[in-house]
Amino acid sequence: MQSRRVALVNPPAARIIYGDEYELKSIIPCLGLLYMQAYTKDIVDVRVFEGEEYADFDTMIESINHFSPDVIGITTNTSTYPLCVEVVERTFADTYIAGGPYAAFRAEDCLDAFDAVCIGDGEVPLRQFLLGMPLETVPGFAHRKHGAFVINPPAPLPDLDDLPFPEHPTLTSDAYQSSPHRSLPSPWATMVTSRGCGFRCTFCLSAKGGLNDGRYRERSVTNVLRELELLVGEHGVKSVQFWDDTFTMRRKRTSELTLAIKELDISYVCNTRSDKLDDSTAHQLAESGCKGVFIGVETGDERLLETDISKGVINAQVTAAVAACKKAAVPVTTSFIMGAINDTETTVRRTTEFALQLDADHVLFNIYTAHPGTVGYQQALAEGLIDHYEVDLDRYRGEPVGVPTICRALPRDKLHSLKAEAYLEFHRSKKHPDFQAIDIYLEELERIAASSSLR
Repeated sequence: MQSRRVALVNPPAARIIYGDEYELKSIIPCLGLLYMQAYTKDIVDVRVFEGEEYADFDTMIESINHFSPDVIGITTNTSTYPLCVEVVERTFADTYIAGGPYAAFRAEDCLDAFDAVCIGDGEVPLRQFLLGMPLETVPGFAHRKHGAFVINPPAPLPDLDDLPFPEHPTLTSDAYQSSPHRSLPSPWATMVTSRGCGFRCTFCLSAKGGLNDGRYRERSVTNVLRELELLVGEHGVKSVQFWDDTFTMRRKRTSELTLAIKELDISYVCNTRSDKLDDSTAHQLAESGCKGVFIGVETGDERLLETDISKGVINAQVTAAVAACKKAAVPVTTSFIMGAINDTETTVRRTTEFALQLDADHVLFNIYTAHPGTVGYQQALAEGLIDHYEVDLDRYRGEPVGVPTICRALPRDKLHSLKAEAYLEFHRSKKHPDFQAIDIYLEELERIAASSSLR
């Protein structure tokens, strides 16, 4: 009996989302799909179609149709949803399943295009469906029954140590790239050692109330080490990008993990929070080969940090964390968000000033995206700042791609101007400026001045 064919699809979104900033951003494979492939490849012929690996969208569609899948699963993100629907419209399969953060919180809408929506981690529900469980009874699936919207009981969350290791396409593909603050020796791989976060940041889908209610789960240090040893020993990996939301969540685990990594003699970068990073932790990271820490700062305005961001830290903690990294000689990236509901030109400029004061090695400035499922989206909706919007890549250009901004005081084009100006101030303040970035943001200001196309 011929095995069923399953296509897991991640649309090619990087150039759409990042636009002219593309060269400055990390482009990585979708680890979620790779985990689902590893979890089901013993029972079906399953392939991952990563949009970034194709010359264009049409070529990816041709490749999917040539594979002739029985089931197509598509990961959805807010800005990519129109592409997900286009995949459905241009391919041929018996069953279409949407997963990922956008579908999880717009499940009923997504059922206009899909047969089912997987809410939460996809490994267990997908495997149960592929083993023959009817779609209408698969835990974690949403569907329509006699026209009515139905959400099945949630699927059990797997022990992360029970999941097979994913394959690592970054080792063999030129489709992926590292941003300047994540640049490491090749060959490099991407990993996660935990899922979820559980804090209350209003913009984040890993927060409390987000996917899986933000539940934080860890892989054991032993399990992480096994995958690292495989990557180093069998694939010659020299460096790893860890994409955990908070790599240093627990002090004891961080100590154990960094000691294990130190023995492998690799380089790595990671993400964390300022309240999870002190002198001791920064030293452990440095000793184990860490070449970069990403810290979400969000805003330089203390009031907004509490009322609009709900970060749960104060800027004194941020200052201390950045200082700890500098003391340990670990390069640090600080990331900021402009355009929260109550941001003003004054508070945005305060954010820029704080970024300059911190003087990190790298900086990111982003515009607030009100993702469905976040507290920020719900607040903006309740205050009438947005409606139950449809993602529209033509109407809402530039960051946040395809969706409206929520800032009551600053229109879209002004936010883009302030963002570009912040980048220019930061890069010009450096002893060795990033001239590529300077050129990109000078051109951005020229476009804004010459056009009113951003709405």
